[in-house]
Amino acid sequence: MNSGRLEALGDGIFSIAMTILVLELVLPEVKGHSWKDFTAALHETWYGLLCYAISFIVLGIMWFGHRLMFEYIGRTDRYFIFLGVLFYMVVCLVPFSTRLLAKNTFEWYAIMIYGLNLSLCNLTLYCQWLYGISKPHILHREIPAEIKREAHIQFLLSPVVYAIAIAVSFYIPWISIAIFIVTPILYLIPSKLDKYLP
Repeated sequence: MNSGRLEALGDGIFSIAMTILVLELVLPEVKGHSWKDFTAALHETWYGLLCYAISFIVLGIMWFGHRLMFEYIGRTDRYFIFLGVLFYMVVCLVPFSTRLLAKNTFEWYAIMIYGLNLSLCNLTLYCQWLYGISKPHILHREIPAEIKREAHIQFLLSPVVYAIAIAVSFYIPWISIAIFIVTPILYLIPSKLDKYLP
């Protein structure tokens, strides 16, 4: 089968998940009319806004990786589709883990669930990529060796970093949050993959 239908499904899932992130934001309850009342109310929603921003950017980066994969994989088979469905399943959990983290920002269990969720997103997409590049019958053009090497690094970097964040959360939770903030920035730095962009 042509990969276009699966890619379109992924685009729809990403757009819905990213929209749900916005809908899950809690409106600030301003209890007075002064600037102090407003800033106090905004302070109560600050962690929610932070978690929203992190997750939105992370999903955007994942969507880009997903999109780039289909530049080389032009067809699908049963197993490739199944791996794609697993990836979309964990992507759909991101609004849930984001809301949990927003409500319990410095609790180890919220950090653990969030980190595991993002790691599973990367690892399931990585499994789909590995399967795709190992099956010549679903590729529609040759993949340069440099892309394969760089993709391995890009896919495995964040799960390792998120594992560190989870481990640190039991002792210094704010460092874990800082790791969640910094990690997406690493993916925004120009890399060797840029010259292969469509």
